[in-house]
Amino acid sequence: MSTINAKKTTPTINDIAKLTGVSKTTVSRYLNGRYGKMSAETRAKITQAITETGYHVNRQAQAITKKQTFVIGVIVADVENIFSSMLFKGADAVFENQQYQLMLMNSDNSIARERSQIERLLSLRVDGLILQPMSKRAADYQILLDNHVPTVMVDRQVDQLNWPMVVTDNYHYSKLLVDYMIRLRYQKVIVVSEAVDDNTARQSRYHAVQDSCEKQGIPFELIEIDSTISDEKLYTQLVAATDDLQLKAAVYALKGTLLMRIVHILSTYSVEVPQSLGLAAFDDWDWATLTTPQITTIQQNPQLMGQRAAEVLLTTLSEPDTTPTTVQVPSEFIVRQSLI
Repeated sequence: MSTINAKKTTPTINDIAKLTGVSKTTVSRYLNGRYGKMSAETRAKITQAITETGYHVNRQAQAITKKQTFVIGVIVADVENIFSSMLFKGADAVFENQQYQLMLMNSDNSIARERSQIERLLSLRVDGLILQPMSKRAADYQILLDNHVPTVMVDRQVDQLNWPMVVTDNYHYSKLLVDYMIRLRYQKVIVVSEAVDDNTARQSRYHAVQDSCEKQGIPFELIEIDSTISDEKLYTQLVAATDDLQLKAAVYALKGTLLMRIVHILSTYSVEVPQSLGLAAFDDWDWATLTTPQITTIQQNPQLMGQRAAEVLLTTLSEPDTTPTTVQVPSEFIVRQSLI
């Protein structure tokens, strides 16, 4: 690889092309995320040249000529949730290499707030949007189609495939967990969740419980909670659902934050896991190994989901006519000591 003339202080796209031995068009395609037929070797050479020279795209000039802002909006359901934070981190890593800036917004689990943020991002003329949708109704996002904003739905699905979606196979992994409980001869499965109908991910996880338990004739019960329910009331509901802890039962938390709360409650009331009550959850935040016993979980990969969502959006930006598809990011079923 040749070197840039020492008199030059700011490397140009011409310099990158000369260093790598490719055309300016190829470098331009790389910078705009249009990898198409580009070989891995060519991409690696361009990446190396950009790193070595400190080349930066003049996005302000491009924004004027191409009427682009080079800003991507990201709306997550709960910015305090580590899942959402890791999702954003994954997307940011991809877009940083493409010289895009991300604008993070928090819908705070509110459809109305989400709508307001979408409208604000549209007014700022963002080039694209990654959305962790609050609603399962595609009609609630018609504004995105009307304004021709490239969008990727992530983590949760909507009822029509109008946009690409990047999700976990919630049903499959939930069924793996529940079938495991049944093989361990648990007599009842108790699901603890926020409102199931409000979220397609929760729906898929709960439907897996219904299908597996009904097929095997195993009783199951759903305890839906919100932020107003006290620890004492939730404990009372758990005890009642297990015949005063006399029944061999397993509690299945559909969300990591609920698992944290249940662990705290069971510890407060001196309920031994797994001797008195089995425990498992969807959404492992890696702290499940810090408890005693360690907790059986489905471990998602939100950072990889964010990366995939960003890659899909880049493809959509460069190829607007691409047919929307659903990308499933694998999770992992991790057996630990909280079920016996």
